[in-house]
Amino acid sequence: MSGSGAAGAAAGPAPPAQEEGMTWWYRWLCRLAGVLGAVSCAISGLFNCVTIHPLNIAAGVWMIMNAFILLLCEAPFCCQFVEFANTVAEKVDRLRSWQKAVFYCGHGEALRGAWPDVRLLNRNTVSL
Repeated sequence: MSGSGAAGAAAGPAPPAQEEGMTWWYRWLCRLAGVLGAVSCAISGLFNCVTIHPLNIAAGVWMIMNAFILLLCEAPFCCQFVEFANTVAEKVDRLRSWQKAVFYCGHGEALRGAWPDVRLLNRNTVSL
């Protein structure tokens, strides 16, 4: 029976970040960078929605959704009223660092690829 347990452990999911050789403070620093990135993405998305151009509004909504996904993955305590927040955070914690980076950067590149002409500060907006 112990032989089957060892075989099952070898075929299990990727090791958590603790076994990657990262120290606790580096993990928390990366998590803090993710939270700050989500907050800045949400604020930029709000500013991007203040226009009459539909592509800018769509890009702003996309940025706000990306910020929510990033907060859901990195800081589930910010989304405590979402029932599945802890399960998503546990699954993301099992990913390696480079996999998380590809996932998060892919969100930003998808925005840039979908709306290449959208700028945060549009020249056509009215300034007071």
